[in-house]
Amino acid sequence: MKRLRLYFLSPLNYKLHGLALLVMLSFIALLVFSRSSEAHNLQGYLLLMSACYAGVFGSFIYFHQVGQNLSARYVFSWALVFHLLGIFGMPLFEDDYFRYLWDAYQSVQLGSPYGIAPSDYFYSSELNHKIPNNFQSILGQINYPDIPTIYGPSLQYSFLMAYLIAPGEVWALQLIYSAFDMLLIGILLQLAKPNLVMLYAWSPLVFKEIILTAHPDGFGVGLLMISIFCLHKQYFYGVAIFLAASVGAKIFALIFVPFLLIQCKPRHWLVFLMILASLYIPLLAKDHSDLIGLSAMAQNWEFNSALYGLLAQFISPSQAKLFLAILLCGFFAWYFFLFSQPRFSAHWPLYSVTKNHKPVRGDWLMGALLLCAPVINPWYLLWVLPFAVLHTNLSAWLASVMVMLAYVVGLNMTGDILLGPYDQPVWIRVLEFSVIFMSLLMERFYQYRKSKTQLLKTKLNNSF
Repeated sequence: MKRLRLYFLSPLNYKLHGLALLVMLSFIALLVFSRSSEAHNLQGYLLLMSACYAGVFGSFIYFHQVGQNLSARYVFSWALVFHLLGIFGMPLFEDDYFRYLWDAYQSVQLGSPYGIAPSDYFYSSELNHKIPNNFQSILGQINYPDIPTIYGPSLQYSFLMAYLIAPGEVWALQLIYSAFDMLLIGILLQLAKPNLVMLYAWSPLVFKEIILTAHPDGFGVGLLMISIFCLHKQYFYGVAIFLAASVGAKIFALIFVPFLLIQCKPRHWLVFLMILASLYIPLLAKDHSDLIGLSAMAQNWEFNSALYGLLAQFISPSQAKLFLAILLCGFFAWYFFLFSQPRFSAHWPLYSVTKNHKPVRGDWLMGALLLCAPVINPWYLLWVLPFAVLHTNLSAWLASVMVMLAYVVGLNMTGDILLGPYDQPVWIRVLEFSVIFMSLLMERFYQYRKSKTQLLKTKLNNSF
């Protein structure tokens, strides 16, 4: 007890915990806001999110300026506090969780969430009359009800876990995804410096999208990071198992498959395919899967896009998609060629490249994918941020701030705004991506200058 009291009351720890308390207060304010009658006030939301970002980034900058090396216990403990608090909040500006809750109900009742769109229940008394009242309410609030679910089997199993805890309750999803995110934070603390991990562990984007809003992307990227951690430990069956589970959660994970499996043996590739098949088979119904919903999304959806939105102003959407697909494939092929070279190396904070492990720049891969994608939702950045920790990508953290402007749409704006529900003012998208692209260019220029300076110093030292 005396040691614990000294730990919290020492002048240095007093400052550290004081900053964490300020961050906690900003999160509590956001939590209270989410349960208030003002929860749909866009200005209030953006103001509170700005306060959260100021607290986290301000703390990070302060620690950097004073040369304070944080402990893993400090970062993890406060992250646990924030995650526990967030479970008491409610989703903000999102209704996707109704689909998650409904998918679980449909899996329990029919054995599969695939093949039947929610709107089918509107026109079939045979399907509709047995639905409990709480799920009747959930059914009526699902967005895009004419499209079958787009969520893969790994996520469907997580929805079922929440159903077993509390059917039709969003807090069960929040609990599961918060717990899994804490596991991801624990992995990051094994791979990177706690100061950098703090940016993810205390991230307002993570707090809002994973804990409050219960978006399952954090679950998918968590599975991917477990796979990467298994690769670091040279447990190759674990690599295959968790990589397959990540692909089963979100199709995004497919781009990591060649980079991870190339470091494994053919028997591990077979395990990957077997696990992926075993995830799908129990949920398949009449040959239907998540591909139906994903196909509809790929063909028709456009929201908050960067390069795609720009190109679509000058050429047809199909031509823009084809051009960007070719561009993206070219980039992935170029990076894979470099990655497969024996002398390939990449910056990693705590450990070097070994014969059996090459760290992949997931921030580059996912960043390129998102910049070319027709849809960039804020929670998609969850696939980038863990890699931004491992590779010290500051532009990704700025992007995690700017992407919050995606919530400035007609549906959330008041007044005489002549915009569709998911249309954005033009200036919002220009501001969002101008800042992101400028930060990318500035960071790249800084890294170039730094490498040139280091090369010059090396030459001077060698000359003497």
